[in-house]
Amino acid sequence: MREKILYMFFALLVAGLVGCAEEESGEVIVLPRTLSPFALYPNDLANNDSASAHVVEGLQLVVHPKVTYTLSFEKDPNIEEAPILQLFRLGDMVDDGHVSTRHVRSLEPKLDNGRYVYEFLCEELDRNVWVTSLVQDGDFYKGTTRKARLMADGPYSDTLSLNLIVVGKVDFQEEGMAVDTFARQLLDGFRKYYTSITIDTLYVRYAHEHPTLGSKFPANEPWLAGRSSDDYFVTELGGWPEPALKYALDIVLVHRIELDWVLGYSLMYGGSLLGGTGSTVVIGTHNKTNTGEMGVTTASMISTAVHETGHFFGLRHTTATQADFEVDMDYSNYEDGFTDTPYCRDLLASGLLKTQKVKPVADYARLPILRGRFAAKPAFDVSDCPDARNMMFPAVDDEGMDGFTEQQLEHIRKNLRVYPH
Repeated sequence: MREKILYMFFALLVAGLVGCAEEESGEVIVLPRTLSPFALYPNDLANNDSASAHVVEGLQLVVHPKVTYTLSFEKDPNIEEAPILQLFRLGDMVDDGHVSTRHVRSLEPKLDNGRYVYEFLCEELDRNVWVTSLVQDGDFYKGTTRKARLMADGPYSDTLSLNLIVVGKVDFQEEGMAVDTFARQLLDGFRKYYTSITIDTLYVRYAHEHPTLGSKFPANEPWLAGRSSDDYFVTELGGWPEPALKYALDIVLVHRIELDWVLGYSLMYGGSLLGGTGSTVVIGTHNKTNTGEMGVTTASMISTAVHETGHFFGLRHTTATQADFEVDMDYSNYEDGFTDTPYCRDLLASGLLKTQKVKPVADYARLPILRGRFAAKPAFDVSDCPDARNMMFPAVDDEGMDGFTEQQLEHIRKNLRVYPH
């Protein structure tokens, strides 16, 4: 199975954000009451009812430099006056778990086909999180903000390099398989499925040879992600310190992941090719089971890497699982919003995918969602699902995957152009 896990982020009270302030220009600045646990991801077409409901008082937006964004939602038919969108940059944690903010700008909307549309260009130098408030007559907007969307148009390349980082001792299920052979097959797999972008080069690096961290990753010991260290993402290996690899996507290969039946994972919309939170995709050569472990075929490992990279670029599962609902905290997101991907009504009722528990990570700003791929259990025949062979279906089909649809491929291309590289 594949599943996603939310690294829990609670609604943090933002220091001094209750009430109003006035700038020298005379504009009344209405600060968000809380930092909402909800975010909108660029070009995401899922329903996102919960995120939509928080545009007024503290929705998070992850933004990148030089990217043009449009935030839009349906006009409330009961309120004629258009609200002002105020955007605030999140700063550092201060005292008592509070977060500092800075007013970035205020925007008036255009009305387009019954929707308020706010357009803005991120002119900052790095990726950051902005928070919203909607203002009318010097106070919070009293109307509804249904079907909110954040669309993004980036100026960056649609070419991507991959960096396969081998951590510790890995043994492939196929006897005699070498890392270099696996790397060539992995590159072929990415080029086969990611047809809307150019997969340029795949590099291979070994964690024990890292110029500053190598001693932390012994070459002859199997690395168990989440057990060998608390960091399931092995985040510190993201952003390999080598000029040629500066903008490569880091795919971390470990012995296994310390979650039962998890084949791999990444953050939903990782947002970074430069290291740090959300910059790694993790896959294992073995699968942890409730009685031990089992080897994973090379084909499944490659399919998993392709699937998890889809999450990295913001693709959802074609059919949501119970775990997806729980971490989104939004039961409206039962499918991905694309018209060319069907979904499986019977999947939730099957009990195939259950919630996994992972130790929370302390990071208030990113609202990352862990998307994991799981091995299918025989209690449910996934072939009965109309989306079973789509690359973003949440369970493995041992007979292989057909790949992505045209809309999924376009989404990947759009979001790659949003990531600075």
